[in-house]
Amino acid sequence: MCDPVTMMTAGASILSTALGVTQQMQRAASQRGEYDHLAAQQRNAAALDEQRARQAEQAGEADAARARQRAAQQLGQQQARLAAQGTDLLGSPLDVLGDLAAAGAEDALSLSYQSTRDAWEHRARGASRQAQARYYETAAGNVDPTLGIVKTLLS
Repeated sequence: MCDPVTMMTAGASILSTALGVTQQMQRAASQRGEYDHLAAQQRNAAALDEQRARQAEQAGEADAARARQRAAQQLGQQQARLAAQGTDLLGSPLDVLGDLAAAGAEDALSLSYQSTRDAWEHRARGASRQAQARYYETAAGNVDPTLGIVKTLLS
């Protein structure tokens, strides 16, 4: 027969080991959950970045259209002034009208370029967040309580 003290010590040791294994498994599950949560946050932020990119493109198109419309109005007003003065629309007046048209086109292109650049920045940020989400998903998949359990068993 075994000594009661030895049996109690062995029982306590087994209980301690079982608790250690349970704790290691709980830690691993918690860590996996944290990584999954972080991945979801990054995916949500990336989706928001894509939405912002689309909004920037739409706003840029609207701004460029307004700039073209303003340029067309200015061009029409200038033509009306010149015609009211009885000016022949050849030579210098034609150069003035061409300059007005070119300035309007330049404004529209500048606004369009800025919105394209803003959209690109949002998409680049979104791509970075997608990569970060993939990292967290990989990290969650790599969480393995085995090493901690082995350490617990050896101690």
